[in-house]
Amino acid sequence: MKADPHHQRRLVDIADLDLRLAGLAHRREHLPEQETLDGLTAERRAATESVARARIHLEDLDRALAKLRSDLDAVRRRRAHDSDLLASGSLSEHQSTELDYELRSLARRQDALEAELGELSERHEAMEADVRHSGAIVTDLDARIGMARTLRDTALAELEDAVTDTTAERAREAEGIPTDLLDFYARCAENAGVGAAILNGGRCSACAMDLDRSTVAAFRSAPADDVLTCPECGVIVVRTGNQ
Repeated sequence: MKADPHHQRRLVDIADLDLRLAGLAHRREHLPEQETLDGLTAERRAATESVARARIHLEDLDRALAKLRSDLDAVRRRRAHDSDLLASGSLSEHQSTELDYELRSLARRQDALEAELGELSERHEAMEADVRHSGAIVTDLDARIGMARTLRDTALAELEDAVTDTTAERAREAEGIPTDLLDFYARCAENAGVGAAILNGGRCSACAMDLDRSTVAAFRSAPADDVLTCPECGVIVVRTGNQ
């Protein structure tokens, strides 16, 4: 293929712009601000699940406390009733003995229920504190997520601006270059990852391979408008005035 040496040299500039665009695309796929946002979102999801579990446990404790208080109230009322009945003096000796025995049983039952109520109340207070703490964590994460989202959006906007500017610069650089040369450049870029590179002495600057002497000699003696490719990586090698 033949092409104006000036057009060939511009292919190197286009290759540099393509590499810049590839770098911008890679940065977008691995945006640190997005990774930070994803991490915070995962933390919030875990914290929210923790709050939900704590609230379910708290509701279970609420029901257990309500039942315990109801049982305790029933025992207290029964004790008060039996005490009043025993104090009335209207019972027989046998009835008084049985009632006295029941009162002692009720007293033991009341002590056990009050002890259980105290323990359960402490657990309830601890669980309430856990719910408040988990809720505070979620609130803090919401604020951090909002800030992280703003930073992510700013970074994306800057990337989009850079892509737009670089794409426009590439379009300007490609103006006037023959279509067949651009098509050949595109095929080289698809196969080698880069479409064109400078021939630096006897080395291809794309693959950094030193070419053999016969190849270098052939390149140097070839007409200036010949489009040459690296035998190692297949990119268009562009000769400068020093070649």
